Amino acid sequence: MERRLRIQLTLSVLASLVVLLGVMFLGTYMTRRAQVDADADKSIDTIVEEGGELPKDLSRYSNSKIEGFYEMRYLVTRVASDGTLEETNLDHVATIDEGEAQAMVRCALSRGGDRGYVEKFRYGVRAEKDGTKVVVLLDRARQLEALNASIASELKIYGAGVVAVTVIFLLLSKRIVQPIVRAHESQRQFVIDAGHDLRTPLSIISADADVLAMDVGESEWIDDIKSQVDVMSGLTESLIVLSRASTANERDAGVVNLSDVVAREGRGFKSRTLTEGHPLASDVCDGVYVRGNEQYLQRMVGALIDNALKYSVDGGPIEVRLERHLHQAELSVRNATEGVDPKEVGRWFGRFYQSDRARTHEAGGYGIGLSMVEAVARAHGGKARAEAEADGSSVTMVVTLPTTRDPTQRTRRHETEGGSDER
Repeated sequence: MERRLRIQLTLSVLASLVVLLGVMFLGTYMTRRAQVDADADKSIDTIVEEGGELPKDLSRYSNSKIEGFYEMRYLVTRVASDGTLEETNLDHVATIDEGEAQAMVRCALSRGGDRGYVEKFRYGVRAEKDGTKVVVLLDRARQLEALNASIASELKIYGAGVVAVTVIFLLLSKRIVQPIVRAHESQRQFVIDAGHDLRTPLSIISADADVLAMDVGESEWIDDIKSQVDVMSGLTESLIVLSRASTANERDAGVVNLSDVVAREGRGFKSRTLTEGHPLASDVCDGVYVRGNEQYLQRMVGALIDNALKYSVDGGPIEVRLERHLHQAELSVRNATEGVDPKEVGRWFGRFYQSDRARTHEAGGYGIGLSMVEAVARAHGGKARAEAEADGSSVTMVVTLPTTRDPTQRTRRHETEGGSDER
């Protein structure tokens, strides 16, 4: 549990940090890019106002601005009202010939806007009163490369910061989750100890009821006592299994024939289904093996069938199915229902959760059975979920578990290999 909490907490902090830094990084990039474009647009406007040349009166500009003017690489083209390119001034750009310049101008005009980029040239289009247009293309390659280099450096710094924070938080997370782990462990141990302590008085009450029945004969009151003792015993065992399975990893246990477990539990409920009028149909795939605790798996299957019987409509069928899909075993228990909200079924596996229907149901339990099912499934490396028809006419509880090989086949293969070696 501690390891899972630490990982979840670290991932949450890491995700928040990445989102925050991502927003900051994107905002910084967009601001700087907008500044680069704004500077280019000002220079383009100045060139257009000066008739395609640099300003002759430089006294009103700062020294850095003057140096920037002389470093500019740009071309100017005048376009006739009919779209013909009249003249192109290439005096301030040496690496582009007239054909390339005209192609870039046509590309800028085809885009329709008065500002934009053609490759790494920022262009500006200005319409004159006589119907002609002046197109200026200003080389911004150096500025864009500087911006990208700066952003790349900051990205590396952000990445290093994320790694550093992750490492530091991983080291601190153990101390952060310790109080939660200790509280959970204390609660778990209390439930287990209380469950063991309750077994003794329940056994005494059950034995006393048997003795009383022998002395005075069977009666409604004695049957009531025995029935409630059975209920309390089942509740106690479920609490113990839930507490143990919630922190255990049962995949390291032995190999269990899940097919036998499901078939055996189905037979165990046969008399109850007949008494209560629920047809029980089983479709169990043979030879499905999983690693785990057979006792826990048996209680899990029993809890699923018991839940289906409790909340099935009168005379509704119960369907138990065990299938194998590649390396997964899928156990499903289906029962007919009425008025189930499909949006609610996802909460059924919550500990002590009971829907309104369960609270008013005469066979309502304590909200432990399905949470125990989920805990056992998780302890065996699997998952549990509930599915409901859109009209609420049926509910299916599904448990998936990772499968393992048949141990008897492995033993036979080893014996065959050993015999071959001897020969």
